[in-house]
This record gives sequence, structure tokens and C-alpha cells, in this order.
Amino acid sequence: MDPILAKYNATVDSIQHLTPDLFVLKVRPDNPVPPFTPGQYVLLGLSTNLPRREGSEPEFKEQKPDRLLLRAYSIASSGYETDLIEFYISVVSNGSLTPRLVQVKAGDRLNVGEKIRGHFTLHSITPNPERKWVVLAATGTGLAPYVSMMRAEYAHPSPYHFVILQGAPVGADHGYAEELARHAAALPNLTYIPSISRPHLDPEWKGDVGRITRYFDSPVLAERLGLEFDPARTSVFLCGNPAMIEDVRKVLEPKGYTMHTPAAPGALHIEEYW
Repeated sequence: MDPILAKYNATVDSIQHLTPDLFVLKVRPDNPVPPFTPGQYVLLGLSTNLPRREGSEPEFKEQKPDRLLLRAYSIASSGYETDLIEFYISVVSNGSLTPRLVQVKAGDRLNVGEKIRGHFTLHSITPNPERKWVVLAATGTGLAPYVSMMRAEYAHPSPYHFVILQGAPVGADHGYAEELARHAAALPNLTYIPSISRPHLDPEWKGDVGRITRYFDSPVLAERLGLEFDPARTSVFLCGNPAMIEDVRKVLEPKGYTMHTPAAPGALHIEEYW
């Protein structure tokens, strides 16, 4: 018997495969987790004795048997949904956990960390009477914390106008697009802008085209919304591909943006994925 089974404390409620490498996982802990702040993360874990998905690349770091393999994932659920936790996950082909996690089924067991952590939340925005805008930019599954934030927006409205920028190679990779479009239609303080970077692979796409960086180094948002990239007026959240984050930082830092930390507040909030 797998000795790691005794460490499992949650059950898979459902798994929805959006693409072969992109899925939404809902997990029911044996005991509801405490209320959390949208944007925070928790650890998920599976036994290293489980096989990885067939066809995966060799593991970046080979794992020893009889270990609990843990990784951090942002929560897509709103902070008041504590009995069923939702995650938006992409498979890393040479990774250790996701090629195992993508194969779970409803009823399977796994581990959920006891503590929910993180400062990538709207509570981290420094109060400023001039601050009107919050730009939430994401690539891939970096969208998860923003889904949580917008789900909570109905119950606890914020004094900001949000702009969600969601980048992906093609339209099929835009998880939660329909939900975010509904939020944007219902919430007067939300603008949702999905875009794709490989239009030649998606000839049916009718929306914005280009990398997320273009919204920061061109007047696109100023012309559409009247938004200025001024750290006193606009907070920026970046989540996803580290290359995207670095490119946007290079654009924003000359404008006076500094990275926010608990010890040194700034208007640029960053959460890197992988």
C-alpha cells in the first residue's frame, strides 16, 4: 500500500479538461479551509509513486519514491467558498506534479496544504484617493487569482475600475473567458480584454491580437479607456510567464513603478508562474 495515502486529506470533486494541457480542478477538503483572501495560494500534493502521463518529457528533476510531491497553486474560488476549492492548472510536460495531477478523476484522493498564503491580493494596494484603476494582466493559468477576485467582487465591491488583460497563444487557451465576459457585462467597474499572440493558428479569432506588452508600451488603453500608467493612479498586477513579467517591468519601471513588497509598498504587484 502506498504510504503517502495516509497524508491525503481531500477528494477530487471534478476535473474539467479544457485542452489536453489545461484543466480546471475542483477539490473538496475533508475539513473546510478557513476563509482566505482572493489572490492567495495553497499547496496541492500527490504521491511520487503515481505514474506521470504517458508521453511526458523526462522530469526536470527526478523524484524519489514514497514522497509527497507538493506545489503551490493560486485559488480560483472566491474567498468565501471554503468547502470546495477550485484551481486552474496547465501541464508542464517536464514537471513532476502536473503530469500526475492531470490524470486524476472524481473521487480520487490528494493532499491540500493546511495554510493558505500569499500577498498577491487587492488588500496589498496602497490607499490613495487618486487611485482609480487596477490592471490585472495574466498569461496562461496566471489568470486564476483574478477569477477569484472578480467572483468576490459581487459580495465585496472595490472602489476601483478593473481591467483584465488575458493573453494566450490561441482562443481555446482562454480559460474562464465566458465567465469573465459575464462579469464584465454585470460589473460596471470591470473591462475584460482577451488577446491572442498566434492569430495564424486561430483564423476564427475576432478579438485583440498581440502580446500583453503592447497594452503597456502603446496608447491602446489610454485611447479606449482613458487609463494612464501613473503609479499614483493605476496599480498593475502581473501573473504568469516570467518573460512577460520582465518585459512589462521594463516598460513600467521608467514610469516610476516599483515592485510591491510588504516591507516596501509599490504599485507593481508580481506573481510568477513556473
